[in-house]
Amino acid sequence: MTDAVSWQVHVEVPKSAVPIVEGFFATLGSEDDPPVVMSFEITGDQLWGVAVVVDEPVSGSVLSRRLNKALAEQGADSVKVKVTELEPVDWVAESLKHHQPVSAGRFYVHGSHHPKPALDRYAILIDAGMAFGTGQHETTAGCLRALDALARTGTARNPLDVGSGSGILAMAMAKAWPCRVLASDIDPEAVKIAIANARDNGVGGRIDVVTAVGLHHPAIRERGPYDLITANILAKPLVQLAADLTAALEPGGTLVLSGFLRQQEAGVFAAYRHRGMRLLRRYPVGEWVTLVLGKA
Repeated sequence: MTDAVSWQVHVEVPKSAVPIVEGFFATLGSEDDPPVVMSFEITGDQLWGVAVVVDEPVSGSVLSRRLNKALAEQGADSVKVKVTELEPVDWVAESLKHHQPVSAGRFYVHGSHHPKPALDRYAILIDAGMAFGTGQHETTAGCLRALDALARTGTARNPLDVGSGSGILAMAMAKAWPCRVLASDIDPEAVKIAIANARDNGVGGRIDVVTAVGLHHPAIRERGPYDLITANILAKPLVQLAADLTAALEPGGTLVLSGFLRQQEAGVFAAYRHRGMRLLRRYPVGEWVTLVLGKA
């Protein structure tokens, strides 16, 4: 994006809303030329900024309405989108400075500009420009640690990833186990990117991605019940989906839940405990928690 005028779209949100805004901002580009989405801390864990640079002028009021609709669907507060004209800058290079590889157990999430991982690692390639989650968020790291521990002790035969975003968790399961993975997301643009990421990581033939709200899709119903389900979303939708996720899990199956803060953990767990789920393990990472639950 050098030598041309560009515009920065910027918003300030609570840290819990960062994944939603990242996913929304990623839709501002095309599939062939996805935008670079940047997230950064402003004041501790309370306030974060999320920005994306586009090469066409956009309306802040229009984007505010669209983004606030997406936030409301996930139970998050509304915000105001700011649009600023920028001097010519290579924003891809700037973003890559902050996009560092992530190690979680044997999983290694990296960009194409990073060194190759050791042969005993599960490498997942996610370039910064792909957005929808580059593995930097604590909830992703927690889920990857949980999957790594599960892979050391057992095998997944029929896993499901709900709210797949960039497809990191679906790809992690496909690399850890010789199984076919079903993934879903409410955003069709995220689904396209997850499919492209799976193809680029050599597991496209074993990952199916569908656009779905919750578990309401024929493919999800037909392939259940599942022995492993991951859902890295937010606290409110996790509570709302407790009955559906529990019902979709086979006896003895495992749920990996994340996307909520420590102070929200008790409320999320209670929704699943009341449905017969038991806590197997928890992975706190920073202010966030990942829970591993088992079905009797």
